[in-house]
Amino acid sequence: MLRYSHIDLFSPISIDPPFHLFERREHIIQPTRLDRSTSSPIQTNKFYENLMLDNGQDPIWPLPYGLRWERGQNRTFLGFSISHVDDDKKVFGPDPNKNPVEFYYSLYTPTIVFSAKELESNHELILSNISEFSSIIKLFPYGHSNSYISFPISRGMSFITAEYKDLTPLFYSESGFKKIELLQTIANGYTKWKFFLKDDSVWLFYANGNLTLETKSLYKLEATSGQYSGIIQITKVPAGNREAEVVFDNNVGTYPIGAELQASADGTYTFNWKVGGDKSNPLLIYSLPHHRESFVKTLSQTSIELSTPTKGKAIAYLGNTWSFIEPNLPTDIEFLPANFQSRLSNDKKKQILEQAKKDLDLDFNKEILTDSIYFSGKRLSKFALLCLILNKGLDEQNLGAICINKLKKIMDIYTQNQQQAKLVYDTTWKGIVCISGFTKGANADFGNTWYNDHHFHYGYLIYAAAILRHLDKEWGKQNEVWVDNLIRDVANPSAKDSYFPVFRSFDWFNGHSWAKGLFTSVDGKDEESTSEDVNFYYATKLWSIASNRPNFTKLMDLILAILSRSLRNYFLIEDNNKNHPENFIKNKVTGILFENKINYTTYFSSRIGRARMEPEIRSNIKLCEFHLEVNLIHELRNNKF
Repeated sequence: MLRYSHIDLFSPISIDPPFHLFERREHIIQPTRLDRSTSSPIQTNKFYENLMLDNGQDPIWPLPYGLRWERGQNRTFLGFSISHVDDDKKVFGPDPNKNPVEFYYSLYTPTIVFSAKELESNHELILSNISEFSSIIKLFPYGHSNSYISFPISRGMSFITAEYKDLTPLFYSESGFKKIELLQTIANGYTKWKFFLKDDSVWLFYANGNLTLETKSLYKLEATSGQYSGIIQITKVPAGNREAEVVFDNNVGTYPIGAELQASADGTYTFNWKVGGDKSNPLLIYSLPHHRESFVKTLSQTSIELSTPTKGKAIAYLGNTWSFIEPNLPTDIEFLPANFQSRLSNDKKKQILEQAKKDLDLDFNKEILTDSIYFSGKRLSKFALLCLILNKGLDEQNLGAICINKLKKIMDIYTQNQQQAKLVYDTTWKGIVCISGFTKGANADFGNTWYNDHHFHYGYLIYAAAILRHLDKEWGKQNEVWVDNLIRDVANPSAKDSYFPVFRSFDWFNGHSWAKGLFTSVDGKDEESTSEDVNFYYATKLWSIASNRPNFTKLMDLILAILSRSLRNYFLIEDNNKNHPENFIKNKVTGILFENKINYTTYFSSRIGRARMEPEIRSNIKLCEFHLEVNLIHELRNNKF
């Protein structure tokens, strides 16, 4: 849920249906195991997506833990499992002795499994209360939903919390239980056990009801006290940390059930965590490295630290409110780099103009129109840039007018939805998708119909439209609704807009977008093209400037600043980076960053030279400005259209 500041950065772009522009279609893929008691739009690119797709048995990664539904004949154990892998047990390859290695990941192991005697192989799972930060997962015996185990899952949670209702608890471990110790009943009424596992990890177990555990085998614990109704919480003790146990004891019984987001025009934003369970204690929540760089309110940092799969160390903080500041908002970055003309020599201006004239003579239809939204969008954005340079960069008004007219004719094909790859409104997941996937399969146009890469694809179209509106106000007004709907699809800022999910792509906890849509993956969501992530929010900022929407412009400035911070922490790797293993840092860039894996490659190519360019292109904090300079000078001058 989004809470509004006094300057409303999260007001809806529109609350009108998009049906008059886009034909309605029902999606081939239907969400499964989802509580449909509300009609709110369903998220497509969030961390819990695996549970509502296919058989639901790929892990989810709320961080720092991984979680997985264990169901069916092929599972050794039944229930809901926890996995956490320390840095020294991560898998490196393909040659682990090479420096740098090409990839690393955490091998999912069901370290501890929540279960019950009543759960058979065909037990059921329901996902509900899905939001930006959280969801509720409920397991219950087939056809008996009144008896269940309910898990409130949240980003950064320090305890994995389970509410049992009239079930007999069982617990499994693939690692094996080396020893369990019943310790004491602590002050708030929870009984405490300590589990020592065969992999040498130590876990704390808390229960607030009448529960007796008995070891049935090396891999199985059973409650001999019968059916149980109450809370059980489990957490891992960081190796060698004696203070951690005291902190966990003092804060057991409290857990996050989501968060409300606030943001202000000055670059501050806040996670107001919602508290479940015992509200008298502060929440204990794990933070990521980019959070800690920008915290403004003094929080109580603990000594509790766990590794994450791909985001460095998670450190636990006490407090129900996290406040951040981004002091370097890119407010000065607009359509052209500052002092653009004065930064170019006369020779450079002459070279650019000569090339621009050649490009202006090209057949725009032939150069731009394809059967791909992605590739057509890239070409549209480059020719829009040509128009911008002629009109505002070189003051060539006559040539600029020719460029604008030629570009408008192509853009009108898209705004009237007459292009080869038509866009439709999907009534199932509530979004604008390319029709190609319905006839050519899920991977058509890089999976756009399955909600892959929408911020990549639509960012180029929005960028072209923003330049056209900047140069031709009347065209912008006439086509405002079409562009707004593309923005709503990716970055709808408000739950008041019932036609699109809120922030489909951007992950406020991780600080960047996820590209993977309705495809399952054992390693979770992923992001490859950070420049195209930036490009979407930059393009949307330009559209907001051209549309005179100062508050939405400020929101895009904030997202761009957060993106810049997270990209420098996780994607663009300096020599002193502390968030990746030492034997990966020499790669300088991640390639594809999954929630659980980093693979030094791209979906297009594994050629190293192409990837090696990335840190040089985007190491400057003003990512957008440099992106423009590369396009304006390098691509134009070297005939890259």
